Amino acid sequence: MTKIIHSLWGNLSNKELKKFGLLSLIITLILGNYWMLRVMKNPIFNDLVGMEYQPYAKMGSIFVVALVVLIYSKLVDHFSKKSLFDIMCIFYAALFFFICFAIGAYKTFFNDISCNPLMKFLNIQGNIIGWLTYFIFETSSILIVLFWAFVSTTTKPEEAKKGYAMIVSCIQLGTISGPSIVANYAPIFGLPMLIGLGGCLVMIVPFLVRLYLTMIEKDKDHSDNITEEKKKPKTGFFEGIRLIATKPYVAGILIVSTVYEVIATIIEFQMNMIAKDVFPSRELFAAFSGKYGMSVNAMVLIFSFLGTSYFMRKYGIRFCLLAYPIIVGIVLSGLLLLDGIDLNNIQMMWILFIVMIVIKGLSYALNNPTKEVIYIPTTKDIRFKAKGWIESFGGRAAKAGGSVINVAFARNLSDLLLFGTLISLGVVGFWIIVANLLGKKFNNLQSDNKIIQ
Repeated sequence: MTKIIHSLWGNLSNKELKKFGLLSLIITLILGNYWMLRVMKNPIFNDLVGMEYQPYAKMGSIFVVALVVLIYSKLVDHFSKKSLFDIMCIFYAALFFFICFAIGAYKTFFNDISCNPLMKFLNIQGNIIGWLTYFIFETSSILIVLFWAFVSTTTKPEEAKKGYAMIVSCIQLGTISGPSIVANYAPIFGLPMLIGLGGCLVMIVPFLVRLYLTMIEKDKDHSDNITEEKKKPKTGFFEGIRLIATKPYVAGILIVSTVYEVIATIIEFQMNMIAKDVFPSRELFAAFSGKYGMSVNAMVLIFSFLGTSYFMRKYGIRFCLLAYPIIVGIVLSGLLLLDGIDLNNIQMMWILFIVMIVIKGLSYALNNPTKEVIYIPTTKDIRFKAKGWIESFGGRAAKAGGSVINVAFARNLSDLLLFGTLISLGVVGFWIIVANLLGKKFNNLQSDNKIIQ
């Protein structure tokens, strides 16, 4: 067993194995729960509000997420890492239990008092519980941001190159099992019961975090030189935005963390528009989407076991930062060449399917663990506040940018394929430049034993 672990993730010591094993359990629980709730978000919204109003929910979620990040940034100033997990997990567990109650036995009651006069005044459609459910499930991703910020404060770069790959490998157990629970048990137990289960799972996380901190303190020795930061004056709500705007290194992290979403949004829109014609019924289209999700996570699982740790240890962080955009650029160039070939809808759909698996799969398996490592030579404010803005708001802003392009060419998929791919290649060129500079800066910080203040 030890030989298998070492071949997959490098020469992890027993202490590192315990440490990253427990961290893997925590994030598997968080992400499994997040994905379980995420796949129920649209069915609930459709039932209580109507799917035709979902674009308004997406736009509104940007502002709701911004508000949550502001509150989260303020909490970082006042509470320890352990207390942050307590507060955030208890808060979201309470919200999940409320949603469970609201759409369960008392669904009719909430339909009767759904603030109709106010909602009509604001020109909002449907039951207010539907809107709340969408926003609550959407913002629960802040727990993932909190986890990675927490890990970066308790991990050295040498450990991260081995241990982060182990975490990413185990994450896929959550991303696959979460949707599987809904697919298999929603017809039997109903959605309210599964949402209640989500509340229970979230409540387990603080106990695991306390166990982890106890273990780290027990195993701590003089060779552990994880940076301890001096207490600084508390900063405001917008500290994360200020850090992104004033620190080129942090702005670089924003770009390499989110810019791929512009490209993925353009390509995925094309794939889904064709798939809707190829699979005319809702059930067949849903089955196709399920295959897509399973294929992406399967690729991530395989690559994380066989490639992530190897590339990070063998070639370094700069190589990994550059490898992802270069591969995406090669795939997009191939897609552009196919534009001149007369392909039918089914052939083009499966080609886009493969392209999306590469883009999404490598983003989770290679880019995500790499970008987490480059947070290590930074301060607490950057790891928590700036990261909170980047992860919660930056990705959504990038998706909005891709959506603008989709809207511009939505009436002609042939033009979208041509111009969308050309624009995406331009994005890749900019991305490669930033990734190269960021990788050099990270290496210099490590060699000089400095951090970004």
